[in-house]
Amino acid sequence: LLATLGGNIVYLGEDVAAAATMDLATLSYIYGASIGFFQGAALAQAEGLDVGVYGGIVEAMSPSFGAFLRHEGNVVETGDFAVSQSPLSISVDATGRIEQAMRHHGLRSELPALIAQLLHDAEQAGYGNEEFAAV
Repeated sequence: LLATLGGNIVYLGEDVAAAATMDLATLSYIYGASIGFFQGAALAQAEGLDVGVYGGIVEAMSPSFGAFLRHEGNVVETGDFAVSQSPLSISVDATGRIEQAMRHHGLRSELPALIAQLLHDAEQAGYGNEEFAAV
């Protein structure tokens, strides 16, 4: 019955708080990704691009990004941050460009600024040549 109603049922162990914690962790991803998507939509729209096309691009790339995040989760779990897919350093400039583009168009830039700063700080702390999850 639960599989029919709930879908992806995952056993998290005997700790009764595990389900609530995993729910919060999952919602953290959902809200972060959603706000990032909406900011991207605002940027695309500010440039006169079709936001529906943008949505289709994001949909098409989402399965491979899910696989990347699964990999990064395994990186965190094992504690082995040696680069195997994506060094943190390549994201520092990209996130700075996102922040600049948002500011250029007068759009809300707090989230891109925070992300850019977190990645910059991680690079300055010596994590630039480690896996993205080292952030």
